[in-house]
Amino acid sequence: MRIITNKNKLINSINIVQKAVPSKTTLPILEGILFKAESGKLVLTSTDLELGIETSIEADVIEAGSLVMASNTIGDIVRKLPDSEIEIVTKENFIVIKCEGSEFEILGLSIEEFPELPSIDRDNELTMPEPILKEMIRQTIFAVSNDEIRPILTGALLEVTEEKITMVALDGYRMAVKTSNILNNNRIKAVIPGKTLSELGKILNDTEGTVNIFISKNQILFHTGSTTITSRLLEGEFIDYKQLIPKEYKIKIKTKREDFFNACDRAALFARESNSNIRFEILDEIMNIRSNSEKGNVHEELKVMKEGEDLEIAFNPRFFIEALKVMDGKEIEVEFTTGVSPSIIRPVGDTDFLYLVLPVRRR
Repeated sequence: MRIITNKNKLINSINIVQKAVPSKTTLPILEGILFKAESGKLVLTSTDLELGIETSIEADVIEAGSLVMASNTIGDIVRKLPDSEIEIVTKENFIVIKCEGSEFEILGLSIEEFPELPSIDRDNELTMPEPILKEMIRQTIFAVSNDEIRPILTGALLEVTEEKITMVALDGYRMAVKTSNILNNNRIKAVIPGKTLSELGKILNDTEGTVNIFISKNQILFHTGSTTITSRLLEGEFIDYKQLIPKEYKIKIKTKREDFFNACDRAALFARESNSNIRFEILDEIMNIRSNSEKGNVHEELKVMKEGEDLEIAFNPRFFIEALKVMDGKEIEVEFTTGVSPSIIRPVGDTDFLYLVLPVRRR
């Protein structure tokens, strides 16, 4: 193989496929990136056997061929090279990389041992704008569980009907639901691993572009621009999330999102150190937010518009802060039922996002 390509395009492609290179593995070949040159382009591929990423760039292909290089090695080399043309040549078991006055000779990995990405049927296609999918991931991924005891909750549910697309993530303590009204011809239910969605969210464009999605029995494929992401799906039945959403509330408050976020963030300073909670005391049009620890106490006073009774309730501060971070809009509303029942947070005027959080016992 012998190719010449642009340094910036090459490092951008390496950065994309490195997202699927495992940090720890018992199979050394998975630490490599497959480079395949043909027909005026260079295709880069990586996989950890559950997530696979393939992307391509234009290249002057003088001699077609394939090679596998250690991901960290090639990434470190290319990042430090001048912003110029890079030539890559295979030489027996070695790979030569040239750029202006620099020349590296590194040992390649076995092409025969590099696994192929799974083949996924592309008959049933779901198409949606990249910014919408990126936003759906951003507003739900934080609620995916990290607990392998319930593997199905380590992923997010993608539910597609003819009129809308919904993404749901929950970990047993909180739940994020994001809906987008997109007309399509599919009815789909699939649970996508959180890692896949996290890496996909970093690749998707937040201003333009279209992503094509194909789903088979146990695999999913996302195609956007010159990049393809394949992933296994999680097996099992996802929780019936609609049954978790309270049908009514007894207390409702409305307040400015940024003020609420800042007050919770400050109140959580001591709570983080002592692994304690923040307490809400809602009285008339004032919400008192408190936390106590061995180092001291915090009291925040927040103006709210309230409907219903007074209430005292406590929460894990992280669960509120992470939700408020991803919400849009200037105002939010919170619905409470009792001091031990789930509460609902929504941006005012936005019916497409809902966040449910369980309270904790007050100390």
